[in-house]
Amino acid sequence: MDLNIEFQCAGLVILIIVLTLFTRTKNLKLTNSRLFFVALLSCFLCEILDIGSIVAIYHSTHGELSHEFTKVICKLYLMSLALQGYQGFEYASSEILASKKRAWLRWVYRLVFVVGELLIAVSDISFYMKGRIVYSYGPAALCTYGIAVIFILSTIVIALVGRNSIPLRRRKAMLVWQGCWLVAACLQFAVPRLLLVGFAAAVGMVILYSELENPNEYLDRETGCFTRSAMVLYLRDKYLHGGKFALFVARIGFMNHADYELENNAIMRAAKAILALGKEPVFYLDEGEFAVIYRSRTEMERKLKILKDMASNVKDVPAEGKYIVVPDGGIFQGAEELFLFIHNHEYDDVTRVLADEEAVIQLRKDIVVHDMIESALIEDRIEVYYQPFYDTGKKSFTAAEALVRIRDQEGNLVAPGTFIPVAERSGQIRELGIRIFEKVCSFLATGKAQALGLNCVEVNLSAVQFDHDNPTKFVLKTMKEYGIRPEWINLEITETAEADVRQVLLMNMERLSSQGIAFSLDDFGTGRANLDYFVSMPLNNVKFDLSFTQGYFVDEKIRRVVSAMTKMIHDMGMKIVSEGVETDEQMQGMLELGVDYIQGFCFSRPVPQDELLQFLKQHNSGGQPG
Repeated sequence: MDLNIEFQCAGLVILIIVLTLFTRTKNLKLTNSRLFFVALLSCFLCEILDIGSIVAIYHSTHGELSHEFTKVICKLYLMSLALQGYQGFEYASSEILASKKRAWLRWVYRLVFVVGELLIAVSDISFYMKGRIVYSYGPAALCTYGIAVIFILSTIVIALVGRNSIPLRRRKAMLVWQGCWLVAACLQFAVPRLLLVGFAAAVGMVILYSELENPNEYLDRETGCFTRSAMVLYLRDKYLHGGKFALFVARIGFMNHADYELENNAIMRAAKAILALGKEPVFYLDEGEFAVIYRSRTEMERKLKILKDMASNVKDVPAEGKYIVVPDGGIFQGAEELFLFIHNHEYDDVTRVLADEEAVIQLRKDIVVHDMIESALIEDRIEVYYQPFYDTGKKSFTAAEALVRIRDQEGNLVAPGTFIPVAERSGQIRELGIRIFEKVCSFLATGKAQALGLNCVEVNLSAVQFDHDNPTKFVLKTMKEYGIRPEWINLEITETAEADVRQVLLMNMERLSSQGIAFSLDDFGTGRANLDYFVSMPLNNVKFDLSFTQGYFVDEKIRRVVSAMTKMIHDMGMKIVSEGVETDEQMQGMLELGVDYIQGFCFSRPVPQDELLQFLKQHNSGGQPG
């Protein structure tokens, strides 16, 4: 018995392998994954019926099987072929036709499929076999070709017109898949003995599996959890298809200078514990941060309590658990907004952040501010205001701090407290820092301020600035471009830099210091740096925070601390700037304390550069400030 089923058998083996790999690997059970599995089963059924129809035709032509039974088998094969085309279309269009507005179109295609299957079932069919050439023909076969063409072309159209909503990788995979099917159908039509359609369908399933549906691609091998990319897909699926959910994000907040091996072991232990909580999908987001998604708020809160109890019993790891709790995922408009909320709060100092209505309203306000900052950068609505320092030794105003200001599109100044926290969370603070530094250099290049006694301008650089690109190269390049002398610039940093940024920060400070650029430490005593970190900085100045300056006059303990710190800092060869001095009494107290510079509203609020020049012209005539 010489049957032309080699390609079908090969396709069947391929499908068995793909089915085994797909079902034995942990997957996210996304809508697309379920549709792929159904398409895979329909392809498997089609392959079996293809082989069955050839075997039936062979035995029927040899008088060993009734023609009527053979026709039934052939029709079942054709119906499975139409089913395969329909399931392929369902898989390809799941995202495009998910909206309620397009639901009617899905029903149209379902109706086409049902009508087509009925027509195949009631239409006549014949079959032919001569040697290795075997096929069925007649009205039922023509119906099948028509339905297959409708679904194949519709799938191709979906892939081509859905470029804005379907990722490029997915579109390419779908086009290759349908292309394989079309080429195989044309070849089989031209050369009847080449029965390639079933094999091409199996190859198409391999392409879809390897490119789009391979669960291993979304598994973190070290922790055994799903990846951040998998969470993006999972949440988009939930929002697209209306699934309710609750989730929590748990982060291991390691103390400074924790050992790498200790941290890694703690992360592995945490992953094992969270995975043991249940079958819910667990995602590892990186750097000791996990997310778990549940179907209900009740289950989420129950499991979170168990996890917190386990964490409280861990005594051998210098860390604390920090949690973001989302009782109802529907409070967010989509996956992007939810991820933005997580990003904004994952490093908050509090141990628990609740995603309630108030928090989401604030998030949306922050998004508006973010867009305002972005447009201000593009349209150059960034301005520099300067607040002068009084030099207690020279009895004149020899320095000023450059402060960022933004005007909205109506020309009104935006309060710094409104946009600076948003810029720091979003990373826009880097671009703002660059813009301010360039504007300061442009101002100093005129020489007008120096002619009026200003020796240097203090520019804030966020610690985040030192974690990207090459800050040393940028600073020196900009200064060279504008012809700025190193002593005209004083870079101000804070002591609140994260531990993993500190080494990079110190390295760049050393490089810039070696070029003659001075550094000031802002908000001294209010950050979380240790003494070793402080003494390793190449500092020239230390700034007393507003809380120290104000507290000096109302709290005896703070007074003693500030007095002791003043002596210590001077003994270390550094100068002191006192911020937030608002009254003549406070100014006199700072003079008596022996600070080197006084900054505050008692002299001037932050002002534009033209007003700064006017201020210097009026006050830099020597003597005690009035």
